Amino acid sequence: MGPPGRVRTSAVATLVIGFAVAGCGGSGDSGRQIIVNARAGEREQLVAEIYAAALDRADVDGVAKKVAEIADYTKQSGDARVAIDYDLDVLMAASPAPSTPDDQRLPTALPGHTLVSRTAIQSRAVLAVSPSLQRDVRTVAEFAQKYQNDTTRVTVLVPPEFSVFNRALTDRGLAVSGQADFDAAALTQSGFTGGAIVPAGSKKGDLVPLEDPDNILPPRTLSVFAGDQVAERAPEAERVLQEVTDVLTPQVVDRLLTEVRNNRKKPADVARDWAGDNVSTSSGFPPAQTILALLLGGAAAFTALYLLGWRPATAARGGRRPHVAPPDAPRSVVTQDTRVVVGPEPRRIAVHLPWSTTSADAGLALDGGLVKGTTVRAATVRGRTHSFRGETRQDAYGVRLSGDERWVIAVVADGLGSARHAEIASTVAVRAALDGIDSALRSGERPQSWDWKSVLAHVSDTVRRTTESLGAPRPGTNTERTPSARPGTTLTVAVLPSEGEGQAVCAAVGDSPAILVTGGRWQALAGEGGGDNVTAAIPGDLADIQVQMFSWRAGDLLVLSSDGFAAGVAGGRTPLAQRLSQTWRTPPSLVDFVREVDFRLSTFDDDRTVVAIWAGRHDTAVP
Repeated sequence: MGPPGRVRTSAVATLVIGFAVAGCGGSGDSGRQIIVNARAGEREQLVAEIYAAALDRADVDGVAKKVAEIADYTKQSGDARVAIDYDLDVLMAASPAPSTPDDQRLPTALPGHTLVSRTAIQSRAVLAVSPSLQRDVRTVAEFAQKYQNDTTRVTVLVPPEFSVFNRALTDRGLAVSGQADFDAAALTQSGFTGGAIVPAGSKKGDLVPLEDPDNILPPRTLSVFAGDQVAERAPEAERVLQEVTDVLTPQVVDRLLTEVRNNRKKPADVARDWAGDNVSTSSGFPPAQTILALLLGGAAAFTALYLLGWRPATAARGGRRPHVAPPDAPRSVVTQDTRVVVGPEPRRIAVHLPWSTTSADAGLALDGGLVKGTTVRAATVRGRTHSFRGETRQDAYGVRLSGDERWVIAVVADGLGSARHAEIASTVAVRAALDGIDSALRSGERPQSWDWKSVLAHVSDTVRRTTESLGAPRPGTNTERTPSARPGTTLTVAVLPSEGEGQAVCAAVGDSPAILVTGGRWQALAGEGGGDNVTAAIPGDLADIQVQMFSWRAGDLLVLSSDGFAAGVAGGRTPLAQRLSQTWRTPPSLVDFVREVDFRLSTFDDDRTVVAIWAGRHDTAVP
């Protein structure tokens, strides 16, 4: 046997070799080939890569292809197991028997596949036009009507991922060209004359986005299909597809897309990292091949060490092992968490109070009751990120009965976490909106006919005046960041008849949505954010105000929320939305309401604020 130093060196080297063998065995090609064939859109490509990485992590064999192009469905070979589609509505419209439910029409529209789920990950498009063409029009329909006979001069450029809208535009007499036929840089030049389909929220030079109240360009909801063989032979694959669908939100995709762009990473690498953190295997252990490789690698290392002279430590004399006293376990009382769980639970964290806290800025605010002929539930909850950092809640809400008692005014604001004094901006915006709207209602003019840009300009000016002289963030706010952006906040307001049915209106700046729930159907009215992880805010340019009139009827529910909650119900097809469609048919108790607002789900770490309003008097017999 060689000198002890040489033995130790050999042992370390052998350990490295052993684990290298294990690593190679665990990550080697297992015979699966997962090819992602998504549309040309960067967002669609990333989402398809995420599903591919999740299936690969779960060790699902036989998944050979992801398909996002409708035309490819008829060309799939026998080993194509999964299909990802953004245009199910179009696919259904093209299939026979338009009155047949989707699930019954699928065999005709997509032979050999079963719909697993439809996600909340939407890719919304808008028609943006050059300022010279936007002078007298505000909506897509008006634009089409005005320029339908001017096709030689006015052309709408459409990127490949939005080609599904070609038919809708050409049916209205507009000229359509593939964006690849033009220099993409032309969209950012001031001399460009024409229009382009762009992702909602994106900025393309001087182009002006048009409103689309006629829903000519509807949101494209991603749908996931599993081949019949998957459902029959690989239930694990179907489980993984559903698990990804449950936790993948627009906000998650935005964050991952930002990571791809800013860090110049490959979408497949970002998707693999995300799947490793968020997708579990059925047993909770690594795939069998990885375990086998680790065992083989460990055995090789042990054998080599043994041959080099290493032996396990012998027991103490008398055959007794030395006693090691266990450390004292901390004594604490663990309170059962009764919040609603709607998917993978987040990891446990330590909750830190801000440096100073009062009832005015507490981590949880909750209220509910009657406002004339409507019933209200309102809650705002400090998110996990702020709780862990010891920061204040940055959301705010407000509800008021107008001075003439004819209207209910509801407001939600979400302070921008990237800016200093976000919590002040949101609180000031809510108070200014309540005061300004109540004052405007005294004129007797119905809110449906207001110039909402002028109304919200008062709020914007108030926030600017209040925050412009503020200095550095006070302790307990932005504790781990040094934000340089000026204070800002989203703002979403609603004005509803306080008694009976009638016309209502909502307006929004930013991505805090107003959602109308009717008969279990979730319809976003205003406040849907774009796909570039950037949201409009006040103070700022009020050109991005979204205004929507709607009918307010008995049995309706209006939900105003910050995006921390809205992401969990986006599209109305998530498990949380399906649950709330039942439990919120009538106003729940305050305790049940806050349990559902503060639902537990991995990666959902933002503040959550909800103002829910039901038409009718429900709180008439509260114990």
